[in-house]
Amino acid sequence: MATKKETANVEKIVIRQYLDPVLQLSAGGEFVIPINPESYAQSYKVEARQKSTGGNQGSDPEYKFTPPEQLKLDFILDNTGTIEGNILDGTEVREQVKKLLDIVYEMKGKSHRPAYLKIQWGLFKFDCILVSLDINYVLFKPNGNPLRAKVSANFTQYVAPTKRVKEQGKESPDLFHSVKVADSDTLPLLCYKSYGNPALYPQVAYYNSLASLRSLKTDQELIFPPVKQSDNPKTP
Repeated sequence: MATKKETANVEKIVIRQYLDPVLQLSAGGEFVIPINPESYAQSYKVEARQKSTGGNQGSDPEYKFTPPEQLKLDFILDNTGTIEGNILDGTEVREQVKKLLDIVYEMKGKSHRPAYLKIQWGLFKFDCILVSLDINYVLFKPNGNPLRAKVSANFTQYVAPTKRVKEQGKESPDLFHSVKVADSDTLPLLCYKSYGNPALYPQVAYYNSLASLRSLKTDQELIFPPVKQSDNPKTP
């Protein structure tokens, strides 16, 4: 059995909440999972379109996209006083559940959405949002108050668009890509270089929250999203 000193040195899983998609503006809250799970599961998937041709066996799958990584955590919340290292021992299980829901599930202020999350366990870090949360109460006091709850939480990886663009390095006009502004650049000119159509600049300005075309700054990074090519190309 682990000693108290050994138990104190065990790192716990911490779930922190953020208000912004780049995970810089902390919402000021965190939930430390009181009893570390024995394991966690990560899921990776590639979506492909199956193509079949008459008279042939097998197929040549066509790549569609790669969905975000998934993380599954199964852990328990306990107030029986029987589990070594339980940092919330003595706290009612319903109160533990309430603290967990406040971090991962409840709406946050003006954003009108649950918080962005960062899960950390030692060197392991996972930026994400909650997908589903199942809570199963299994032990009870004589008065019906739960003594233990089994929690199964599923999270989907979240990467801010600007960070995703940098990591992927895609330059195709039908994909997100980034451009660094040079001294002589204008937004219509950059749209012409990226899409072959300078008239698409309003969509790019809106996506980057530009107040005006004159607000471009040298070395500023702009994100060029996939756009609707509804306007006729024109030479700037």
